[in-house]
Amino acid sequence: MTITLETVGLALVVVLALTVVGLRELVAGYDQRRRLSGRSVLDTADHSEEDPLQRLDVRLRRTSVGRLTARRIAAAGLRMRVSVFLLALVGAALLTIIVISQVLAPLLGLAAALVVGLIFFGYLRRQEDRRREEFITQLPDLARVLANASAAGLVIRTAIEMAAEELDEPARTELGRTAQALRVGQSLDEALRDLADRLPSREIAVLVSTLIVASRAGGSLVTALRNITDALEQRKETRREVKTILGQSVFVGYVICGMGVASLFLVNGISPGAVQRMASEPLGQAILVGAFGLFGVGIVLIRRVARIDA
Repeated sequence: MTITLETVGLALVVVLALTVVGLRELVAGYDQRRRLSGRSVLDTADHSEEDPLQRLDVRLRRTSVGRLTARRIAAAGLRMRVSVFLLALVGAALLTIIVISQVLAPLLGLAAALVVGLIFFGYLRRQEDRRREEFITQLPDLARVLANASAAGLVIRTAIEMAAEELDEPARTELGRTAQALRVGQSLDEALRDLADRLPSREIAVLVSTLIVASRAGGSLVTALRNITDALEQRKETRREVKTILGQSVFVGYVICGMGVASLFLVNGISPGAVQRMASEPLGQAILVGAFGLFGVGIVLIRRVARIDA
């Protein structure tokens, strides 16, 4: 497989163009509401029809992959279009195939493209986890605000709106969505369950269940929320201690996996073409597949051991 420098350069230009588009979308997302607030609905629709990325985004959202990606981007709190994310993924994968095939071997280029896809969606998952963890750390304050509002005689719907105004991100956005759903006529049970589905965790599920039970059967909501506040404070400290203990071991595990991949480039640098010859033989292919399989199992085990069940 012969790949010219012109091909590599063309692929690099495509990826850089997609990167620039992605960065522009991220920057534009922050002031999108301000720009659209001064337009009418008709002007906004016309603007969307004129945007090629918007049209592509609409088509992608009609597919199962597009809907799943859009949901994960929203859960991660990123202001990025589905089209930009998927185009950047495809461009980075193609560039990786070309570069790794040229430097090492075509078989490793395909494997590297798969790794690129895992990195992209792994980044989304990491952002989702980070946002969920930030919301969990805000739960004691949320329960305290709801308890104070209930003690003052306010209903749960009004208490949620008050909490959305007082708390910082991401609680402000998530509670704002819940409050908006309640304003348009969604029931309290459905709105709270949607919140639990967007940010799945045991702590949020307990809080949501308490609010639902209190809204149905009554009882001392103030006492229940204050008890939950104390329990959430203790769980927050425990989670912080566990993460601190596991942090160094997890980092060492990922470094070892990275050293295994770097060893291929080292071997190819010492003996140019050695990896290419290895990948062209059945025995060498079996060795490479087995080695990468073991590294993959190691990464999965590291994530399993280091994961704190939500």
